Amino acid sequence: MTTIAIIGPGAIGGTLAAWLTIQSDNEVFICARSSFETLSVDTPFGRLESTPTVFTNTAQATQVDWVIVTTKAYQVASVAPWLAQLCHADTKVAIAQNGVEHIANLAPFIPAERIVPVIIDCPAERIAPGEIVQKANILMTVPDNKLSQQFSSLFLSDKLSTDNIIITLTDDWTSAAWKKLCINSPGAISALVNQPGNIACNPKAADLMRNLIRETIAVGRAEGATIEDAIIEQVVASQITAPDGSMNSLHADLVAKLPMEWDARNGVIARLGKKHGILTPYNEMAAHILSLIETHSI
Repeated sequence: MTTIAIIGPGAIGGTLAAWLTIQSDNEVFICARSSFETLSVDTPFGRLESTPTVFTNTAQATQVDWVIVTTKAYQVASVAPWLAQLCHADTKVAIAQNGVEHIANLAPFIPAERIVPVIIDCPAERIAPGEIVQKANILMTVPDNKLSQQFSSLFLSDKLSTDNIIITLTDDWTSAAWKKLCINSPGAISALVNQPGNIACNPKAADLMRNLIRETIAVGRAEGATIEDAIIEQVVASQITAPDGSMNSLHADLVAKLPMEWDARNGVIARLGKKHGILTPYNEMAAHILSLIETHSI
């Protein structure tokens, strides 16, 4: 029996918990701010229902084999008390978040050699506590090493076909993470103007997105990533053809008047750009304005 704790049962954490819970060789615990009795996830492959154990304070938690952190990037500090209670000397921790600083964010609390950084694409929406709609299959990318292989094995069973959850092991996780950031960083434009992704149909918006991506590429390369310039037009084209009304998570949090991951998506580019002496005026401005919007809207 493998014991697994999920910290943060939002859209991503709740969906992963649902898939892990249906396997008889997993015992799944959920760490949440408020309790709920049933976890229900409507997926393209059917409805998943379970009654997992939910911890609402750290005193309830017990040590586990694996911890999966799925909180927003700005909530990492709040995860520390949970990790202190859940982890023993051999506990492994996977962190599935936006940005490129997965290991750096957890390193103050967990040795880096026990951390699996996870790039995740999980199109899902949390309707209410314990109620989630998963809209497409889940894609995860992790480094190709023994620890990541052990993480991947958590999702291997007859009930989890490759159509449900696809995990890719890569020998260049840095490049994969920065390519994902090239997709995420221009999403700031939608949040700044409160318009869906296909605002890129407007040439001015598309040019702003291109500049955000160019800066992301420059900083990513300085950090050791291999990124082709062609990704610029690929990302802009995907935004132009986005379904009407589609919102990235940054924009969705703005509309819901929740804190936004502007630092993990744009601020990080400005911060690391300064480290390398690279100017990033577009991402720096985006981060500053989103920070001001957040301060005055929550």
